[in-house]
Amino acid sequence: MLLTFCFILGLVVGSFLNVCIYRIPRGESIVFPRSHCPQCGKDIPAHHNIPLLAYIWLGGKCSFCKKPISLQYPLVELLTGLIFFGCALKWEFASPTYLNALFLSLIVILIFIDYNHQILPNVITIPGTLVAIALSFLQEKQLYADSISLNLASAVNASNPGAMLPWIGALVGAIISAGTLFLVALVYQLLRKRQGLGMGDVKMMALVGAFLGWRLAFLTIFIGSLVGSIIGLLLILFRGKTLQTKLAFGTFLGMGSLLAVFYGPAVISWYTASL
Repeated sequence: MLLTFCFILGLVVGSFLNVCIYRIPRGESIVFPRSHCPQCGKDIPAHHNIPLLAYIWLGGKCSFCKKPISLQYPLVELLTGLIFFGCALKWEFASPTYLNALFLSLIVILIFIDYNHQILPNVITIPGTLVAIALSFLQEKQLYADSISLNLASAVNASNPGAMLPWIGALVGAIISAGTLFLVALVYQLLRKRQGLGMGDVKMMALVGAFLGWRLAFLTIFIGSLVGSIIGLLLILFRGKTLQTKLAFGTFLGMGSLLAVFYGPAVISWYTASL
């Protein structure tokens, strides 16, 4: 029953994320006015705004102008529902359930905004990073328990050198993750004389590193780069694109972070054990 409730709650949150995805890039309020059809502007009645079910009931069309509703809307709702369900199932309603559900909700917003507009809004990445640091005590302790974070924590908390300070791990994760991607972007620009990565990607990795620690953030970059390379190759082979074609790298980083949250610790444990 609780898992079902989490799935339904995720659907409802996903409906709100759709509002954020549509309005934030346009500089509109995410609170007012009420939900309306982007085609005809008519206000959407409450019974036409039931997550997932309304899309099926209406046949994917606006009840007023009969124009198609983007498949993105039910996709975001379903994805968020599965995320909430997965977090509750994995962490069994312990504190990481809520923190990682929040993190992945922000990631869903960034994935679809970057896909549609190729921007990663500061209004999501910067406050999200600060929230991650402030709420780091809710995260799994082992995510921040690397030697760099522990040594810094010992230096800060001299009275109890062995104490774990989660906010130190979150801060280290943000700095190392963002710093690494910034250096990659800088080297690329120096070598190719053009911008390869935007600062939005750098700030997004600060967000990921603050929530997940730098090791899972590195895994996120690896997965995102791998997926992006595969997609880019397919576009070149089948769509006539070139190496100069711009891709929404934040979308791929978002995919990487989704996988890193649920499977990253196991992958890192397997990798370190095999060394």
